[in-house]
Amino acid sequence: MSTRIKCYIPRAMKLPRFSAFFLVFLILTVLMVSERGAFAQDRPSATDPGPGLSASSPDARKGLDDFNRAFINACRSMNHDAAVQLWTDDGVDLLPGMEPMVGKTEISGWLTGLSEKMKGVKVLQCDVDWRGTRIAGDVAYEWGINTQTVSVPDRAEPVKNKGKITLILRKQTDGSWKLALESWNGSPQ
Repeated sequence: MSTRIKCYIPRAMKLPRFSAFFLVFLILTVLMVSERGAFAQDRPSATDPGPGLSASSPDARKGLDDFNRAFINACRSMNHDAAVQLWTDDGVDLLPGMEPMVGKTEISGWLTGLSEKMKGVKVLQCDVDWRGTRIAGDVAYEWGINTQTVSVPDRAEPVKNKGKITLILRKQTDGSWKLALESWNGSPQ
């Protein structure tokens, strides 16, 4: 003989099957993430990189500084060949108003086309004010405010641009850093 126990569940607490499965998925995801130490209390603060992070490593920092110098120099000189060399083979470029460019070959093709479209254009100023840099082993990310001033042949005044930029870099076997992902957009004018 079996006994059935009736339990009253208010209508507002009843979930459709999909919602119930989604809720279980979210709970399991949170549990898995928490075991890996990804909650905020385990994350390093902006001033303390925490265990395993090498933000204070002079070699890692020097490598990033070298990359940033080459990145800015390629922009200032409009040296698209030098810019291509800063990318990993599987790099992704997420530029505003464009489809993602995936792979060094596609990025190189776009830059080659850009050279043709920019005949007579001169970069007068190109800088990035890096506001945040984090290094975690062989991966680093940076974000900052980028500014450019460009002289265009058919305009009397130079064109000024200001935007936000995010880079994700991967450390190479030789200790240098290469660009794995770039994303930027314009700031309100």
